[in-house]
Amino acid sequence: MCGIAGVICQDGGIARLALPAMVDAQRHRGPDGGGEHYLTMGDATLGLGHRRLSIIDLSAQGAQPMVHPHTGDVLVYNGEIYNYRDLKEELSAGGTVFLGDSDSEVLLHALVEWGPRALSRLQGMFAFAFYRAATGEMMLARDPLGIKPLYVGRRGRTFVFASEVRAILASGLLEPQIDPRGIAGLFSYGACQHPYTMFRNIRSFPAGAWQMLTARGEEEPPVHYWSPPRPESHLSRSEAVEAVRGTLEASVRDHLVSDVPVGVFLSSGLDSTIVAGLAARHASTLRSFTVGFAENPDLSELELAGDTARRFGLDHTEIRIESADAIATTEAWLGAIDMPSIDGLNVYVISKAVREHGITVALSGQGGDELFGGYSSFVDVPRLYRMLRHASWLPAPKRRRLAELLSAGKPAAFRAKAAALAESGADLTSLYTHRRRLMAPAQMNALGLDARWLGLDENFLDPEEMEAMPVNPRDPIWSVGLLESRLYMGNMLLRDGDADGMAHSLEIRVPLLDRRLVDLAFGLPGRVRLPNGRADKHMLRAAMPDLLRPELLNQPKHGFTLPIRRWMLGPLAESCRSGFEHLRASGLVEAEGLEALWSTFVAEPESPAWSRAFACCVLGHYLRRTARTSPAREYAS
Repeated sequence: MCGIAGVICQDGGIARLALPAMVDAQRHRGPDGGGEHYLTMGDATLGLGHRRLSIIDLSAQGAQPMVHPHTGDVLVYNGEIYNYRDLKEELSAGGTVFLGDSDSEVLLHALVEWGPRALSRLQGMFAFAFYRAATGEMMLARDPLGIKPLYVGRRGRTFVFASEVRAILASGLLEPQIDPRGIAGLFSYGACQHPYTMFRNIRSFPAGAWQMLTARGEEEPPVHYWSPPRPESHLSRSEAVEAVRGTLEASVRDHLVSDVPVGVFLSSGLDSTIVAGLAARHASTLRSFTVGFAENPDLSELELAGDTARRFGLDHTEIRIESADAIATTEAWLGAIDMPSIDGLNVYVISKAVREHGITVALSGQGGDELFGGYSSFVDVPRLYRMLRHASWLPAPKRRRLAELLSAGKPAAFRAKAAALAESGADLTSLYTHRRRLMAPAQMNALGLDARWLGLDENFLDPEEMEAMPVNPRDPIWSVGLLESRLYMGNMLLRDGDADGMAHSLEIRVPLLDRRLVDLAFGLPGRVRLPNGRADKHMLRAAMPDLLRPELLNQPKHGFTLPIRRWMLGPLAESCRSGFEHLRASGLVEAEGLEALWSTFVAEPESPAWSRAFACCVLGHYLRRTARTSPAREYAS
């Protein structure tokens, strides 16, 4: 895993000033080396930059930018290709000569040989730029689920891209104007929603797509080379279980390829337990890490995770967090985030500890909930969908009134969400988004954020993106899996996991999101994935009974979370209020709406209101930092 950057600019001198700044802004992503390469692209200068975190082939033969010795084609690439050895063998049989043993070199030769057709053959996570000298074109591409980040920006004929938003800002080539659509995404869902970022002229590149930029500075529309399979598999339940078992085993085995130490994030959950258990079968030595909270034992997973590690023969480390550490840790995280989010502090904490123990690669259990139905949304949304279809004859105000009566006595946040759900349309997307949203429409309006004025749909999402979302009303479970994967996981969990791991130069791998497993899971109808109608990840339980003991199977579901809501009224109170006040002073949102959010949180600190207040605090700190660090260089046209 590394950091990539690039710039296309009419002025070669400006390009040679901008690119080094972009590369240096991502030094944390690649402390083992860096490089830049400049060439002529039509009447412009193309600069390609790279920061390297050495994981496969630690020699100089794996350095980038990588230039093909015969064609002059150039590659900058971030990620891992787990089947690179199979591809290398095939290319070698066709006469390709390799100088080293890196997956980067294999990717370069695969693109030279096969062009965009190579994408369908890659098993891994990646974002790259590939320049083809013969045509003077540059190709950008990103892996199917967007595990690896890629951001792009344009101003006139100047085009920039990078692994992080901060690198594009560091170029000084784009004016850092705040985009209210990014703020709307943060307040609606806890993170900016694709394709928007916090800045008007910086967008996230679409997952599962490639795009060609020509020597004339023209952009062809992105081509989507991957989409989730329809639920048309004819596998029986027993056949599906066997397929999941075999694919899981192969994926975890392949994700262990590395020339540096590999560890595993271990909680008491099913997903990380399965990953750790399978990894232990294929690794002679494997270290595992668990976070616990001495002052919040109800959130600690140390005991169960420690027992799991002993059973699997892992070299286990317990990381104990004291409340006294909260201020320093959170302040460091706020200073490191690439994009504001209510998520990611947990990954930042464990990644820091893991890296300090000499680990460069860590396996995560991310993806099990989204692919195999581990969230309550897999039950709630289909049930609501059926109920509201039957109650669709009632006018929206009456549905809302009924929900208010039924939720009387519940916290204000719960009542507001229930009313919004009842009033929404009976389509799956609206039900899902209302289920996931932090704020109800009335709260967004109180902040001065109006979806129509922002050019967003009623769910505060990009209309074109949502129109292209292949939701299938005939299979609500499949549809919820798609929405969880694209919106919650894609726009928050994967993005934050990458940024907060790489803040400590740690590569996080997600074997449950291997393309083979993703294709298998999405191909299964909902009735096969969750035959009992419960959000219990039935397929994973059935496929790996030897790794999941009763204590794990029977515990209530809880993710790896930090006691942030408690810290916000304790050791983090001053820091949170500082961020909150900076946001209010910015004038980007209505002060009265902000105060209402904070008052609700203080009155109900254990309710979901904490996440809304925390989003305000994080955004305030982010705005203060980006305003202070934005370059003063004259913008290129």
